[in-house]
Formats: sequence, structure tokens, C-alpha cells
Amino acid sequence: MLFKGTARSEIAWQDMQCPPRLIKGIIFTQLQIKLEGQEAQLSFTLAHSEYTNEDFQRHWLNQHHHQLIRAVGKIEALLKNHYLSRSNLDVLRQTVTVLEQQWLGWQPQITLSPELAQALYTLKELQQWQEQDIAEFRAKFIDYYASKHQYFFDNVERQPLTVAQRQACIICDDRHLLLAGAGTGKTSVMVARAKFLVHCGDVLPQQILLLAYGNEAAKELKQRAGETFGCMTFHALGKLIITAVEGKQPQLSTLTNDAKKRFKFVHDTLQALCFQPGYKLLFERFCVKECNIQPSAEMVEFINSSGCKPVITHIASLLSTYKSVAALGQLKAIALQQSELLKCLTPIVEEYQSYLSNEGAIDFDDMIAKAIGYIEAGAFSVPWLHVMVDEFQDLSPIRARLLKALLGARSKRYLFAVGDDWQSIYRFSGADITLTTNFHEHFGCSTVTALDQTFRYPQDILDISSTFICANPNQLTKYVQSACDSEQSTQLIEIVDSEFDAVEKVLAELNAQGEASVLLLARFHKMLPSRERLSGLQGKFSALKIRTMTFHAAKGKEADYAMIMGLYEGHNGFPASRPVQPLMDAMLPTRETFPLAEERRLFYVALTRAKRQIFIFKPRENACRFLAELEI
Repeated sequence: MLFKGTARSEIAWQDMQCPPRLIKGIIFTQLQIKLEGQEAQLSFTLAHSEYTNEDFQRHWLNQHHHQLIRAVGKIEALLKNHYLSRSNLDVLRQTVTVLEQQWLGWQPQITLSPELAQALYTLKELQQWQEQDIAEFRAKFIDYYASKHQYFFDNVERQPLTVAQRQACIICDDRHLLLAGAGTGKTSVMVARAKFLVHCGDVLPQQILLLAYGNEAAKELKQRAGETFGCMTFHALGKLIITAVEGKQPQLSTLTNDAKKRFKFVHDTLQALCFQPGYKLLFERFCVKECNIQPSAEMVEFINSSGCKPVITHIASLLSTYKSVAALGQLKAIALQQSELLKCLTPIVEEYQSYLSNEGAIDFDDMIAKAIGYIEAGAFSVPWLHVMVDEFQDLSPIRARLLKALLGARSKRYLFAVGDDWQSIYRFSGADITLTTNFHEHFGCSTVTALDQTFRYPQDILDISSTFICANPNQLTKYVQSACDSEQSTQLIEIVDSEFDAVEKVLAELNAQGEASVLLLARFHKMLPSRERLSGLQGKFSALKIRTMTFHAAKGKEADYAMIMGLYEGHNGFPASRPVQPLMDAMLPTRETFPLAEERRLFYVALTRAKRQIFIFKPRENACRFLAELEI
């Protein structure tokens, strides 16, 4: 209680932000008291002062010392039991700033208790933390947790996890991109990380969502992680959200999974539209500009001909692309670029939507778009704290929007993205590689780490393929070593007469060595042996399990041996060089500036399928330009 004349002021010790301070002058002594958001200064003669600064500090500490000890204790518990994520670091810095104003602006003139002195020392240390200190602390935390949970990491999968895999499980930043090259064990990390979160007691299995690109991958995740985790595809997630909000499962349109029905729908719609004034001309221009096909007959007759099949197939694929672009609000921008082509497509899309409406059904694009709408409107309560995404390099902008909706529904949510920009080969279906290469621009401040060991193929295949893919400076740099031993694992075979004869000769040599699996790979199906020829090869070389695949289909697959065929330039050759389809190109993610970037990644995928040895067949003439870059 303070008196000045007849005035009286009551100030509680707990309301003071720091100890009151006596400032002695020649005649008067000032008493300085800091309250929250204000500062009071009272002046009086020295004779009026019965207290010293030591007295004031002692009284103030009696009220406040427990506050500092508790606050520092909470910080220490946070640092000991949780990875220092960016959000945790923000909380720490905010807390330190408040405590700093209260505790570090004055010099103690009395003896502090050991507990309080230690808390004050810790606060000063935290207040002085720089980026290097934070990085060193995180590194020590990772080492500590790796040692503490060694038994878990040694036994969670069939083989003990590598150091990099363990680090990927322990690092729990708000946004974490893990670059996982071919054969580096990304699925093991996905499974182990989900189980590790539960093992540490941070979350329940039901609070972890694992998203896969396809049904097979989602099924494998569920089998390896367990039924209690939410393992599903993006479409299954959309279906789950719609069902939860609407109270019943959405019906999937009959056109969704039936390519023949979808083709017939577009065919019939075009026939009907061509009887409308002006549409024939729109469609003719669409055929020429978008598909590089000149109709050879009157429109209705042309639509019924085999020459129109590529156009109809292309339009059928454009339906999905159009709907994704529309859901993202980008149609106006497309219309400015390709107005005439869009005018041809829009009536078909409208008829398609009417067809779905009459069925009382939706398609896969609606599953994603409706799910986004329900989350953003608050109609669906997101139960997952941790969202983990496999094959992140295949992510499209509309799926990225769904992810952001999931993460934005609550402040404390974590994204763990696993992908490999070196294997991004699906731009034609909407994949946007920049969601991976510019991860922080799309998802905010983040940690980027990489798996550094491949278990699939030998070191020389790794060196050749890595050097080749990194010729594109826009690809993210990764340093990977092979855990496999093999001599002369890459062979370049020059074709003398027939490519199939050359392939058969190598198959005969492998067959003589014993049982093995073989992948015959090419850019297009027509470059591979026919079904009948493959059957003949399988019968002739019974020790071998032979499969044929395109480069796209081979992603994620492996065999003891791989043979790459069809490596010649030109029409239907490799790298593929097809005319740009203006409307589709405008609707897809922006084309990369580096020449043939996606074709280069396709070749990288083909190069990294063999566990023992890869055979590359080089034509004598007109050989693929990529072969000149390989250091064989």
C-alpha cells in the first residue's frame, strides 16, 4: 500500500511485472513500479523510505518465483519429450519473450535459491539461442531418441531401420518432406513412423491418416501398419467424408470405371451436338487444333469412323481435367487462353453432369471436390492430427487443396510427405512436380530430409541413373549410396540385326544361370513383345519369370534383371515427342522449362528397376539421344 498525501494506492505484488526499484536522488527517492502494460513512478523524500531494493526483491520473489520455475519446467519438458517443431519453437520463443521482460530486466541483489537460480540460468540460455543452437539441439534430440528407442527401431520392420529412416521417424516438424529415392524403403518409414507416434504415446492410431496414391499401395500400408490406422486413397477419403456428412454412401456413376461406356457417352453426345447450329464448326476446329486430326468426312459420318476414336478418347480424359480446374476456380484463366476449344468442350461437360445428376451419382472428381467443400465449410470435423502422404510427387493441385483443408481445420496438425521428384511422371494426369520441388511455397516453412541408402540396385546403376537425372538442375539433389554389391551391373548392348534377337540372346544366357525374374521395358506397348511372343519366350526360358511393362507401369516394380528396349528417336520412339494439345496443356500444371524433363524422369524410372543387372539395347542408327549421356 502506497501513500502520497491523503491519496492511497493499493498494488498487489502479483500484479507487478518485476521487483519495485528505488532510484535515489539528491533530495528525493523515486519508487519505480512496472505493471502489465504500464509503468508507475512515485517520488518521495528519502526519510519516507523504510525499505531497500533487496527488501523489494525478496517480497516480489516470494510471489513470483514459482511462476518462473513452473514456466521453465514446462519448457524443459517440451524440449525433452517433443521434437522442436516450428510451432513448438514459436511457443517457446513467445514464452521466453514474456519471461525475459519480467526476469531479465533487473539484476538480483539477494541470494537466490538453487532452483530459482537454475531456472534463471536456463531462461538466459534460451533467450540467447541462435539458429545454430537450435540446429544443434535438434540433432542431439534425434540422437537421444534414436538411442532411447533403439529396440523399437530395430524390430518395427523385418529389417532394422537405417539411421536416416530412424531420423525420419523422430523428426516431427509441422511440415516435413522426406525425399525417398527408388528402393530406399519409403513404405517402411511410413509404417514405422505411424507406429512410433503411437509408441511414444503422442497420439492414438485413429488420429493418424496414411494416404496412398492407389488401391494396392493403400492395401499394403494397411496390412503392414495395422487395421487401427486410417490407410486409404484420396478417393476413399473423399467418400468417407461425404458419407459422414450426408449420412449415406455416395453412389458412383456407371461411367466412372467403364471406359467403353464413357467412350459411348462422349460419342453419342457429339452426335447430338453436331445437329446444333454452329457446333460442327467448333468441333472441326477442335479436332484440328487440339488433336491434330483433320476430319476426313462430314461431321456425323466422321464421328462414327475409326478416325475419330482418338478425339473421343481425348475428350473423355478432358472431362476429369476440366472438373478439377473448375473446382480450383481456374476456368476463367483457361478461357482467356483457349476460348474456342473450351466452347467445344463445355457443352459435353454440361451433358456429362446432367447424366450424373439423373443417375443420382458422382464421379471421382466430385469425391474430392465435395470433400473439400464440406471441410472448408466446417461440416466435417477432421479427426486426424497427423496426415502422412505416400508418392507425394504424384500429387495434383486439387488433392493439394484437400490436404490444405485437412491441415487448416485445426492449428496443430502435422503433414509428413514422402516422395521423389526424380520419379514424377504423371503430369498428363494432373501431377504437379512443384508441389514437391517447391514444397515450402505451397505448405509453409518445413523440414526437408532424404533417405540415403537404396536396397534395390548396385552402386554403378545408382551412379549412372543419378548423374543422368541431375542433368536437369531443377531436380532436387540427393546423395544416395547402395547397400547392394554387384560387378558390371549395367550393360549397353548394340543391336546388330533384330532387337528381339538381341533380347532373346541375353535371355538365353540368363536362363542358363538359373531362376530369376526379368522385366522387359519400353516407352510404349508396341515396342514390347506381343502376348504370343512373350508366351513363347516364357516357354523357351522356363527358369525365368518374364514380364513386359511400359516405363510408366514399371514404377514401383522391380526384378532381378531389366532390359530396356525401343530406344530409338522418331515417331513412337523415345523420348516421346508428341504435338502439344493446347487445351489439355493449359489445364495441366505449367510445363517445365527444361527440355524433355518428364521423359528424362521416365528413363530414370526404367534405369532403376533391376536388382542385379540392367541391359540397355542401343540401335545402330537413330539411337535415343539420352544414351549419349549415360556414362557406361
